[in-house]
Amino acid sequence: MLDFSFSEEQNLIRQSAREFCQKEIAPKIKEMISKRRIPDSIFSGLARMGYLGMTVPEKYGGMGADAVTTGLVAEEIGRADPTASIPVLFLVDNAWSYLVSKYGTDHLKESVLPGIAKGSSLMGIASTEPDFGSDIGSMKSHARETKSGFEVHADKSFISLVRDIKERGGGYVTVVKTKPDAGTSGTSLLYLPHSEKLEISYLEEMGREGSSWGAFKTDGAIVPKENLIGKLNGGFKIIHEGFEFARGLIAVIAGGSAQASIERGISYMKTRKAFGKEIARYQGLQFDLASDVARMETALLMGYKSLWMYDQEQKFGKFSRFEVSKNIAIAKLVATTWGFDAINDALQWQGAYGYSKECPEEWALRGIRSFMLAEGSREIMKLIIARETLGKEYTR
Repeated sequence: MLDFSFSEEQNLIRQSAREFCQKEIAPKIKEMISKRRIPDSIFSGLARMGYLGMTVPEKYGGMGADAVTTGLVAEEIGRADPTASIPVLFLVDNAWSYLVSKYGTDHLKESVLPGIAKGSSLMGIASTEPDFGSDIGSMKSHARETKSGFEVHADKSFISLVRDIKERGGGYVTVVKTKPDAGTSGTSLLYLPHSEKLEISYLEEMGREGSSWGAFKTDGAIVPKENLIGKLNGGFKIIHEGFEFARGLIAVIAGGSAQASIERGISYMKTRKAFGKEIARYQGLQFDLASDVARMETALLMGYKSLWMYDQEQKFGKFSRFEVSKNIAIAKLVATTWGFDAINDALQWQGAYGYSKECPEEWALRGIRSFMLAEGSREIMKLIIARETLGKEYTR
């Protein structure tokens, strides 16, 4: 029998998250935009609530939350922060902490995860390079195995949280070649902590004003063998588990952000008058609204279905990796595409005000646009969907 309800505990977690987000995040968005950084009070609040270590096992001080429960908090943060800055912090930190908790060595987990759970350090992902994004086989960053560990030579770009990790501590799940001539079969994952060996540079984003974005280079940073995540040369097989978790979270974040925009647009439509009546009475706007509501209900349902499938596959092997990949790709594709359209409609309903920098939909439009690229572009999502629908032989 199908059951589309959340558990009592999950409903309580959502309610608590909504109260926190609306009280401690939403009122500080303008401050964050003007200062172009997430306020310290929000960091400390997220840490106090345990949201920066939701996926960290209880053994290391975290909640040990599953993907669906993590998604509930992600959606509420997405509703509260139209810029998508804090949602990015939340999803990156939690998705990649989960990967370390599953595949990291005992030494790595014991040394890194308690700090993540407390919010005293952060977890990032360093995959993209200046000349490649999703094509991991074209990666140039590499690591040479030595007697004591790995010597890392990496040039990573378009990385989230670089300033935050530099200032607050932490490191990156870093994708490198450890067998350069073996293509993706020679790829490994290393936890690379921030240190003076990393040459950090910053990039300015189109949106996400509070987020930090940039690049790092290192030519010889040494990490111990205990920092290997998973098996040597086995990184390509497991990195997608981190990306898929992140994509599922993006789907519900985009859905939450778009629904908040729709609600603000409705409030405006009910008070703004044109030609003697509220613009909400005009059928043309009603039809756009109806389409947006239907699409975002569908997108959120698909988002939670994909996170549920992820949980079922991770815990019980109930679905194949490819089934999960396909459903998560569908969720991310429709949530970000339809979400962008819904936010754009809500901006349009608000006329000239919608085009102003004071309008949350202006912030949200630029924020959600990033999710059409982050953790796999929409073109990559379409390739995954086509591959799993047609069969690999038709997409090579």
